[in-house]
Amino acid sequence: MRPVPFLAIAFGLISSAVGQPVINGIVNAASYATAPNDASTPPKPIGNNIIAQGSIFAVFGSAMGPATLTFAAGLPLPTSVPDANGTSIAVTSGGKTVNAYMVYTSAGQLAAILPSTAAIGDATVTVTYSGKTSSPAKIAVVKSQLGVFTANAQGTGPAASQHGADSSPILLTRAANPGEVIVLYGTGLGAVSTADNVPPGAVQVGSNVIVTVAGKVVTPDYAGRSPAFPGLDQINFKIPTDVVTGCYVPASVTASGQVSQDFVLSIAAGGASVCTHPLGFTQGSLATLDSGGTVNVGLFQMLRAYIALLNGSVEGAGGLFDNVNANGVFQMYNRIPVAFGSAPYPAPLNGCVVVDQSNTGGGFMAPDFSLIGGKELIADPVVMGVTGPAGTMPGSILRQDTGGYLSVFIPPILGPGSWTIAGAGGADVGAFKANITLPDNLTWTNQGNFANVPQSDLTIVWTGGNAPGNPVLTVFGNSTIVNANDPSKSRAKSFYCAVPASAGRLVVPLAVRQQLPSSATAAGETAFASLGITTGGFATFTAPLTKGTLDAGAIAYGEATVLAVKY
Repeated sequence: MRPVPFLAIAFGLISSAVGQPVINGIVNAASYATAPNDASTPPKPIGNNIIAQGSIFAVFGSAMGPATLTFAAGLPLPTSVPDANGTSIAVTSGGKTVNAYMVYTSAGQLAAILPSTAAIGDATVTVTYSGKTSSPAKIAVVKSQLGVFTANAQGTGPAASQHGADSSPILLTRAANPGEVIVLYGTGLGAVSTADNVPPGAVQVGSNVIVTVAGKVVTPDYAGRSPAFPGLDQINFKIPTDVVTGCYVPASVTASGQVSQDFVLSIAAGGASVCTHPLGFTQGSLATLDSGGTVNVGLFQMLRAYIALLNGSVEGAGGLFDNVNANGVFQMYNRIPVAFGSAPYPAPLNGCVVVDQSNTGGGFMAPDFSLIGGKELIADPVVMGVTGPAGTMPGSILRQDTGGYLSVFIPPILGPGSWTIAGAGGADVGAFKANITLPDNLTWTNQGNFANVPQSDLTIVWTGGNAPGNPVLTVFGNSTIVNANDPSKSRAKSFYCAVPASAGRLVVPLAVRQQLPSSATAAGETAFASLGITTGGFATFTAPLTKGTLDAGAIAYGEATVLAVKY
């Protein structure tokens, strides 16, 4: 099977190389994962960014290479590109220095392979270009830390995956099917005993490799180097036959006890080729996204949440209209309804799943709409109105300097009944109304019982939250232990349980709760843990555009309570 073109990375801010090289960041080239942060304000990193032996890593900075992006001429990969006086990277750990194998160079971004012989532990990295060497930057060299390549080359969203039968890419309109073998690509499974700058052949790497798809755990048929290219790993596995389906099915890979970043897979049910999109796109719109085109989307959110880390309630609404590509659509969905609990993890109804997952955090912070990308469609130059039950006008949503519309409601105003967000019209979008019915307020009546989570079944009791269109409540918990001294000892798991909101009560079995790491820490460790409940729902709307048509319009409602706890 041919590897995906993982080097088709979005290279930004490539400037001319003048002066001494400067390193701004070093990350796994697939996940772009950075060191986790503590709970301080502003947050501080815990430990250093993690790079596995034998993996491909990316370096960001300035004056690190030529103004024009330059790849290594071929295999074997050299230690300097484009020539002996070009860009080179030295990594020092355990009292030993190794030279990385260069994949490409430019002034602003580099990629290289960390030799498998690099000593495990804290390390320093320097970049040399045209005889000038940067100040050292710190990383942690580890045995294994897989990152999975994604379609946007930024470590988020749909994986850059392939159908196993013909190596064609998995797309929205050519989705995978339950029972099918597919291929993921990544880097960081671990070291090899052969040279890291030549084709490695099919060699299995990593230990205890598992793939989790919507809570279903699968052992891969193969997990190791992609035979044709050094540093590139591939995982071949069969999608579970009883897995949930959709365009954004959550997944992750765990290897040697360490979990990759979260990503999603497009899976269609019953042998169909087109996945069901949560925002309701037609097959034609999905085909446009698959071909690299853009669609017009309107997405708004209403939120009520109690966040223990903030010691109070948050309530508000926001959203935007945008002309976006496939990545932009995912970012809209992920940063708005997913982040605010309207699209919870797809646990089976009246059941629980436990997944390897790094810290989910307190969440529910206002999204930065500028990170979505695309071309915003202006729907109102200043403010949108919010109308509640009985035609009242209790609030409004203000246009942000960075784009989109957002407001926090102080004092709180949201409650059960019919609510409407309305815009008078702007340069791109005409007058419109988006309506959604909010449920009775979700109240976690026994949340005071969980300052320290009991060593027993967890009985969660609530009232309200029975949202039309999605009458499901999710109980979730996460425990993450970060070991800055030895990242291989870091550990994290989450659980998700789904139940009809009308039930008003859920018992999380002790056998589920016990799978989360204990919050007890050793020297050099930091613990994060949460326990929460969430519910939400979606409704659709339409709006006229001055050019073209609206391909999807959705308004979402999310309500949650999240506690900081100890397990």
